Amino acid sequence: MKRISLMLVCFIIASSITAFAEPLMPAGQPFHGVLGLSDMADIGYGVIVRKDGKCADIETQDLQDWLCRYWDFAPFERVVAPIDAYVYDDYYIKLRTKDRTQSFIVYSNSGVIVGSYGEHCESHGETKRNYLWYLPYIGNGRNALYMANNTLFMKYLYEKSEQFVDVLRDVTPDDAIVLPEENLLMIDGASDWAKPEIQRAAACNLLPYELTERYAEEITRKEFCDLVYRLIATEFSPNSDSRMGQWSAIENVIDERRMTDKVHSAAFSDCEDDKIKFLSGAGIIQGMGDGTFAPETPITREQAATMLYRTAEFLRNKTMIKPKNTQMYADESAISDWAKSSVAAMKAMGIMQGVSPTEFEPQGEYTVEQAIATMVRLYECY
Repeated sequence: MKRISLMLVCFIIASSITAFAEPLMPAGQPFHGVLGLSDMADIGYGVIVRKDGKCADIETQDLQDWLCRYWDFAPFERVVAPIDAYVYDDYYIKLRTKDRTQSFIVYSNSGVIVGSYGEHCESHGETKRNYLWYLPYIGNGRNALYMANNTLFMKYLYEKSEQFVDVLRDVTPDDAIVLPEENLLMIDGASDWAKPEIQRAAACNLLPYELTERYAEEITRKEFCDLVYRLIATEFSPNSDSRMGQWSAIENVIDERRMTDKVHSAAFSDCEDDKIKFLSGAGIIQGMGDGTFAPETPITREQAATMLYRTAEFLRNKTMIKPKNTQMYADESAISDWAKSSVAAMKAMGIMQGVSPTEFEPQGEYTVEQAIATMVRLYECY
């Protein structure tokens, strides 16, 4: 018997997705809440579509049985991921409301696409498209979704199954997938200069959703490290999602670079975060010199420049610039000795500039939007 992966729901509305745009739904939602429906009887039609161009209309009772498994399943959690992170199996299910004004596409491993995350952009020789999803919370309860999906697959698509009923037909345009492309990235509060780079960061899978309400605020050392971790994961695995995908990508990096001992031995007395341990093992962060990391302390500009430089070194950037020993800024004497080469390199590479043409302000604040912009610039260097 062919093994079927867990359900992936990709939400489609034929006309628009205005209901999801403002405000965006909370992270935890039941399936029907994600769809924006209150009555299961509103779903009147279902078709299961195979990638080879064949499909089958789902009988009414089978459709109701499937919906009963899904309707009240909760919670669905918000996840950021490119579409290729999840859409890889060979069939999907398309649902329609009785009045045929709304439609929904159901893939084979468990989530709901509600819109685009950032404006699509060209980068690394391809078009970057990122999306907001609602995926069922990881746990044993998802087995019910798997079984409901498997039942439909075995009956309508798997021709070697004893339950198979041969009602296959050719796919029509009404059976096709249409992705919801409205941009749901929250951009209010960002400076005008930063908005294009924030949009690009989101599309390139570099922006954690949690930072999208704090663009003008100072970024903490821990939050800056979250951005660095996301950047490294994306460089090694562009389609990694914000739930488990980035963790899996970093685990592969640890294995490939033979870093296990370094990561496991990394420790700070005030921080047990696994992302911090990885970045410490990678040599990107070194703490405050007293055994602490100070995760909630705002990062200084010279600390940010140093972490960016070490990240570029870790990623083996071929465009690294070794600047000459010439004066960079009028306040260069205020830059710590351990940070001067990093500040010079980031300036020469166009990744991080001063607060003015003549001042760097090494102890000054670094905002969320500034940090996001520098991550995008570093990403584009590869």
